Amino acid sequence: MAIACVLALAAFLVFNANGRLIAAADTFAARHLPFSILRNHTVLLDPIADAVALGRSAPNAGHNGTAFWIQQGRDAHLVSKYPLVVPLVVAPLYLPALHYLDSVGWDPHIADKVARAMEKLCASLIAAASVALMFMLLRRRCDARTAGVLSLAYAFGTTTWVISSQALWMHGLAQLLIVATLWLVTGPATLARVAMAGFLCALIAANRPPDALLAAALGLWGLRWAGSRWPWLIVAGGVPVALTLAYNLGAVGHVAGAYALSVHASDFNDNVLEGIAGLLFSPTRGLFVFSPFLLFVPCLFLLALRDRGTRGLTLALGVAIAVQVLGYARVDWRQGIAWGPRWLTDMVPLLVWMLPPIVARLSRPGRVLFAAACVASVAIQAIGAFWYTGAVDTAVLTMKTDDRMRPMWAWRNAAFVAELSHPRVQPDLLADLRGNIDLIQPLDVVVHDAAAGDRLERQLDVAGWALVDSSSPQDIAVLIDGREVAGTNHFFDRPDVAQTLAEKSPAGWRLHVPLGDLQAGRHKLSVLVRPYAGGEVRLLRERFFELPPPGPGDAAERFLQYASRQAVERIAQAQQVPGYWLTSFTSGPRFEQPQPELNTYLNAIMIDLVGPMAHVAHVAQMAPMLARAQGFLASQIEDDGLVRYHGRPDASTIGVLGCAITPDSDDTALVWRVAPAADRAKLAAAMRTLRRFTTGDGLYRTWLAPRADYRCLDPGADPNPADIGIQMHIYLLLAQEDPPAARALCATLKRRADDDSLWVYYAGAPPVMSLRLAEVQRAGCALEVPASRLQPAVPAQAVWAQVASLVARLQDTAPTAAQKAEATRLLQALASHEFAALAGNPPLLYHNDMSATVRRFYWSQEVGYALWLRLYHATRGAQLPPDPAHAASPRSAS
Repeated sequence: MAIACVLALAAFLVFNANGRLIAAADTFAARHLPFSILRNHTVLLDPIADAVALGRSAPNAGHNGTAFWIQQGRDAHLVSKYPLVVPLVVAPLYLPALHYLDSVGWDPHIADKVARAMEKLCASLIAAASVALMFMLLRRRCDARTAGVLSLAYAFGTTTWVISSQALWMHGLAQLLIVATLWLVTGPATLARVAMAGFLCALIAANRPPDALLAAALGLWGLRWAGSRWPWLIVAGGVPVALTLAYNLGAVGHVAGAYALSVHASDFNDNVLEGIAGLLFSPTRGLFVFSPFLLFVPCLFLLALRDRGTRGLTLALGVAIAVQVLGYARVDWRQGIAWGPRWLTDMVPLLVWMLPPIVARLSRPGRVLFAAACVASVAIQAIGAFWYTGAVDTAVLTMKTDDRMRPMWAWRNAAFVAELSHPRVQPDLLADLRGNIDLIQPLDVVVHDAAAGDRLERQLDVAGWALVDSSSPQDIAVLIDGREVAGTNHFFDRPDVAQTLAEKSPAGWRLHVPLGDLQAGRHKLSVLVRPYAGGEVRLLRERFFELPPPGPGDAAERFLQYASRQAVERIAQAQQVPGYWLTSFTSGPRFEQPQPELNTYLNAIMIDLVGPMAHVAHVAQMAPMLARAQGFLASQIEDDGLVRYHGRPDASTIGVLGCAITPDSDDTALVWRVAPAADRAKLAAAMRTLRRFTTGDGLYRTWLAPRADYRCLDPGADPNPADIGIQMHIYLLLAQEDPPAARALCATLKRRADDDSLWVYYAGAPPVMSLRLAEVQRAGCALEVPASRLQPAVPAQAVWAQVASLVARLQDTAPTAAQKAEATRLLQALASHEFAALAGNPPLLYHNDMSATVRRFYWSQEVGYALWLRLYHATRGAQLPPDPAHAASPRSAS
């Protein structure tokens, strides 16, 4: 007895030396149920479902849940997938922990820490007790030295160490029950022993149904062993059977228990021979690979039968073991994410019990080989105890192959080989977890997709903090409704946490979680924390949040909605305090090294483009911007009613963003149309001046001064040309102020529309001309321009020619399906990557006279945003005014 106690104590200390749990979802219910049994007086999981689910979702009506270890039983109550024997047996051991939590409070983190510690202590205590009892059992067959060696091999050279002692698997209690039953049926058959043997034998099957085969072999032998007292063995065995049936039928709703509620076709294996070989000899699950000393049993089984007193029991147990292996071979023998031959753990005590007569008859070389096998077994199990994380098993089980069993035969996938690639796992059993979820905010995020175009994706902005003791965790995972959706191992400094807790380690984390097809409504968000690499995850916090319904349209359409708001913001950001927007100019037809300038022309264009949308939803916020722009333009009208391209000659911007240029007919007509001054006498004066500078056939020239009075100009071959764009802008003003003069101008334009001498400022720059042509036609002039005149000279500008053409065509009519599809393609292309295409290639609005000494090309990103918005709203059902606030034009500037 003393040696047995020493062995148990040594085993208990070694089992706990790694300072961590090696658990799996199978043990979660057994971890928490003892508390619920003592506190809530129920074996149902309803009161502790959140703790047992560990962030996953429990099943409910119409939903299986993601916590597969929880099943829905009778009357929709939640039950454990696994039998209740383990939590019932260890519940008394939880009493001190229960009193402790009652005294300090049931804080979730403290309760979880205590539950994990109790699971490890109870599992290691059960395993250590089985080691002590194994020694006592073996002493009946061999001397103390041999019994001690075999007990140590059983404790540290088999899955007793890495499975039974590390978490509340059913295997640990199964081993203890089997050893205890063996100890009883190999001793005197007293009434008490017989009754106890019957009770334990039935409890073996109740604890783990597949062990019913082993229990049957022990039971059959027990009937012979009990002699005339055999009825007591049966009666005592009926108690666990009756209680199990009562639970299965009353709580679970199935005679076979919760196991029967989750059987799937994928659970089975149609290659039985491979299954047998895999269970016994595969590098990843082979019993004789992980515990090679046990191979002496099948190889020298005849020696085990030489003990006449136990020959019948040995034969019965051998048959039971063989049948159990055959049964396991018919199902998916990969056994989930767990160390080695977990399923065969329960038969290990029987194999060790058969070893004494075999070891006794070994030769000296045989003993040396047996000792080497024991040492190898202990070394393999030690790797599992201190290095195993389950990462290699996860990779192997999720590997996509034609034959799902093939990776199980690769030696590189053996856990005792693969797990040595990383440092030993840090102890985390007693680690303190602190943290919180501080933010859960739905938002729309632009996702760049080269194939399908940018789209607006609904994401969840989740932020919080976490600390393990005083360090950053290894990583965190975010789950929504029990499904893992995101994770991170990046942590940043949180000054508030550092100041409050006096902790220096980075604790903050933040994630943008894609929501996919998640429906609107109430959802649960859980955050799991892994304290150290390879450690067990723990629940940080759970919070509920409301997800509002998404906006109308699909992800691509919502992206365009987002882009429309972004376009408005860009226009607003670019407007200067006095109310104007700047124009960019370059020395060549590429948008390279642009320089800024201020001109009145661009601002008139912007008012024309944006004005019709000012009543549309979020674009309405531009009304104050337009008012400021109109105020700025009105202030540029001089006493003689004329307007200059760069504005008033006394403006503070002259010399910086422009020069005191000669007044021109283009900007005078534009400004009076979109931002007229209150003094009509000025307009009359301006009209008289416009008429003075005309050609012989009634076209209006650009500059409103004699050649000798030109200022800040670099004229071309014709120092004062009549440009077609200027004629359109003047026509739009005349249509309002002098209709006869407008008709006369229209007649001349019809005759000369294709005259090269009129295409001075817009040759190869069609966007403004496409828009103006449509407005002139709507104003009453049936002007036609050859299509060739509306083609861009710069290939990259083709996109803007298409946009302007579509906007012009859709000013009065609803879009066809083809037009909307074309518009959507253009809108997507321009808005993708934060309007990168627009920023690098804005619309080319006009150029100066190409026959001048210096060439300049004029561009505007703000006009690009405005055109984008016009096209978007024209194809999205917005009712724009049929007669939009008119437009503007250029001139040749230096």
